[in-house]
Amino acid sequence: MKTFISLKNEKKRILPEQFRHDDVRYCDALVEHFLQEFTQSGDKVLDPFMGYGTTVVVAEQMARSGFGVEYDEARCRYVQSLLRHPERAIHGDSTRLLELDLPDLFDFSITSPPYMGKHHKENPFTAYTTEFSGYDEYLEQIKGIYAQIAKKLKPEARAVVEVANLKHEDGSLTTLAWDIGEVISKVLKFEGEVIVTWEDGYGYGYDHSYCLMFNSGRTTP
Repeated sequence: MKTFISLKNEKKRILPEQFRHDDVRYCDALVEHFLQEFTQSGDKVLDPFMGYGTTVVVAEQMARSGFGVEYDEARCRYVQSLLRHPERAIHGDSTRLLELDLPDLFDFSITSPPYMGKHHKENPFTAYTTEFSGYDEYLEQIKGIYAQIAKKLKPEARAVVEVANLKHEDGSLTTLAWDIGEVISKVLKFEGEVIVTWEDGYGYGYDHSYCLMFNSGRTTP
């Protein structure tokens, strides 16, 4: 497994006009890379922050069973319209993942979580529609979500989290990638990172992001 890759930050689908102001998708090529590396035809793949559906659409195209959870109902309906198996795009709350109608166990998980800066107030887990108690609570929620994901992964299955640190306009910095890596490593086994450089830019003050690699930490009996 390479620990450094370079990709073009290109999206294969144009979003409907109502969503174009908020196009924070990662590209299809990123999902393709990791599905080729860690999954096989027929494997079940989970994206707990489905967004506009890149993971589940690519998984279906590659003969995997992609399942995603999205809080925003309009986004979820849009993703359902793209799929041959729309029931695999689930409108729900990822903080209550174990209550949702998902398969018992997954072979792989990949996502990019909703970002939060240390000074932000909006709740990323309600699509930024409500107030939140702060960054520390955000990290606790991430940890809680991945504690649930740990129960949904097969032995030796991997989870990939694509995330970047954030440079803010006032010159401050949120070490989002490192903080998320630290809290998830309390519930899953951290295996390292793949640095992704984006040939045509990334955003948030950087031209690269991290794909943090985790393992369920369990072995096959």
